[in-house]
Amino acid sequence: MGERSRVDTTSAEDKSIGFDYQYYYFLNELLNLKSGQVAGLEVLDDVHVERPDGTNLLVQLKHTVQTSAQGVPINLTTLDSDLWKSISNWCKLIIDPADGRAPVNSQLAFLKKTSFLLASNKSENHKNALLISVEAFKSAAKSHAELVADIKSLKAKSKDLVIQGYIDDVLSLDNAVSERFFQHLSFALGKDEIINLCKASIAEKQIHQSRIDDVFSAVDSEVRQNSFATVKAGSKITISFDEFNQKYRRHFDKARSGSLLFREFPPVLPDNLSDQTFIRQLVDINDIAANSIEFHTKFTTRRLHFRDNLERLIQDGEITQSDIDALEEEAAIMWEGKFLQTYSGQPAAVDEDTAARAILGDLRSRKLTLASQELPLSMSNGGFYDLSDRPVIGWLSNWEDRYK
Repeated sequence: MGERSRVDTTSAEDKSIGFDYQYYYFLNELLNLKSGQVAGLEVLDDVHVERPDGTNLLVQLKHTVQTSAQGVPINLTTLDSDLWKSISNWCKLIIDPADGRAPVNSQLAFLKKTSFLLASNKSENHKNALLISVEAFKSAAKSHAELVADIKSLKAKSKDLVIQGYIDDVLSLDNAVSERFFQHLSFALGKDEIINLCKASIAEKQIHQSRIDDVFSAVDSEVRQNSFATVKAGSKITISFDEFNQKYRRHFDKARSGSLLFREFPPVLPDNLSDQTFIRQLVDINDIAANSIEFHTKFTTRRLHFRDNLERLIQDGEITQSDIDALEEEAAIMWEGKFLQTYSGQPAAVDEDTAARAILGDLRSRKLTLASQELPLSMSNGGFYDLSDRPVIGWLSNWEDRYK
């Protein structure tokens, strides 16, 4: 049973992670754009960068899910199909007659303004004969003729007809063209933690460590949505430095502003929503029905959103316990004022349900303040729900006797 099934062998997972790898490489390029530059996704190549001097960097991306015994991505080997296929693709691009590059002088003109980068999560391999030879050529330790001789020798060692064909594409280049191509060829290997690279690029924009994930999530989400809309509209995904600043700068500005950031945490709802004290209080004044799961869930989510954000903010050092104490005191004063106004001096026959709902309705319209920042209304509601759950406040005149 060691063989993989047909479903496994044709799984889209490898392709999916390869596409994600390509996208996040593109996102990292966007985060590192300089003035006058433009980055593209699947336009001139897997990813490309246009520079203001008219030159272009073309990037081929190769991702593997295969790992070594040490649990790291496998090495890029000398006769690796990914290696030679990428180089073959570029050689065909250089001489492409459809773009008017059949003449050698046109090929040389194209290479004058184009450089090539093979990026992969495959590990660097100090035994890769091609990479060693190319590096020696670029450092002038080898002549171009010696580099070509090395490539011919590698072809002779390969028994794979497809790889031999790729190598033939390289060897068929005009000598002057081949020499310039290898001068402009580079490799970036071992780029496995591509998302961490994106986050490091965000950190380099003077974003505090506690805000990096927020910026990454916001920019990642918006770039994905905008890219989808661009392709759907029949356009190509290219973003300039100025466009990136215009569309996404607000996420960086917000993170640097010092304002508190409130995250949407997936709520971990209690097993029995109706057992919560604050829900019992709402049910007892006929604000919500005992079986209204929709409102039980909605109000519990708001309470947890408030509580989870306060816990996260204090853990990150964004606020202190005294800030929380001040918020709770402010909320208690709001409640106290309305509570006393409603019940003090009222006859015993007062309709308590109506009176209690009036107190609750007033507080639901008020916004709380945390560390001098006004909270959104839904989060403020969550704060009052949290206080009534503990319970620190209540709606009926005898709430302390009933719920404490």
